[in-house]
Amino acid sequence: MAYRHIIIRNPAKLSVKNHQLVIKQEETVQIPIEDVCTLTIEDPAITLTGVLLSECAAHHVEVIVCDQKRTPSALLQPFHQHSRQKAVLDMQVGLSKPFKKRVWQKIVRTKIENQARCLDLMFQSDKANLLYSISRQVESGDRSNREAYAAKYYFNQLFGGEFTRRREDVHNISLNYGYSLIRSLVARALVRYGYTPSLGVFHDSQTNAFNLADDFMEPLRPFVDLTVAMYVDKEEEWSRDIKEKLFNILSYSAFWKGEKQSITNGVDLMMKSYVATCRNGDVSMLVLPELRALEQHVYE
Repeated sequence: MAYRHIIIRNPAKLSVKNHQLVIKQEETVQIPIEDVCTLTIEDPAITLTGVLLSECAAHHVEVIVCDQKRTPSALLQPFHQHSRQKAVLDMQVGLSKPFKKRVWQKIVRTKIENQARCLDLMFQSDKANLLYSISRQVESGDRSNREAYAAKYYFNQLFGGEFTRRREDVHNISLNYGYSLIRSLVARALVRYGYTPSLGVFHDSQTNAFNLADDFMEPLRPFVDLTVAMYVDKEEEWSRDIKEKLFNILSYSAFWKGEKQSITNGVDLMMKSYVATCRNGDVSMLVLPELRALEQHVYE
């Protein structure tokens, strides 16, 4: 299973040879392409071959392209490579509204619980208790919008009463960068299991090609939030060091139905469980992440 997240920050020539990703800079490095999960193209002076892109598609490597500010601006994904693409699409289109509402209810509950755990880990257990209480109030489809109510309270506790998501400061830039990495990881897993990312269970924007990815990244957002709260001072400037800390999130551990897995592998398990959930119409089969700590995952 792929586990490496490669980010190219300096001018380079990228190609493929004998199923190896070849990175040519002052030194030349070769990496088995089957080990690569994401490939981020950050420097504008990077050239790559069409054969490499084709090989990335064949091995489900998510290629992330960055803009001039070096923030992710595009994802390159395989085009309909799942063996039962039409069957999965029929299943997706045929999901009932009540079923999708129950899926969304579970996603929102888990997200708010992880937000509570985030406050716990920031030594705000007294504030976390309110979030645990709110998570238990989430109804099917989140009719009373507990998600938004919890988010306002949560962000103010985490980053201070003056914090808003609309302001362009280092905290928000860091959050957006971290969320974009998580989103690309979820989108990659969705495509691997044949899902069409534009068909969400809750998110339903006609201009959003990643509605379903935006649904399933929700429980993972608190991992980004905690990283920013712990490692990014609001007075410092957006830097390469911050980006590296955010990139490490993809290799953190999380608990998936009691089993400790890296976020990269766990996202794959999450989407696999969503296949079983849809086929059986049983939301209890859906496996979502639990935040317990920020730690690098160690493979045994």
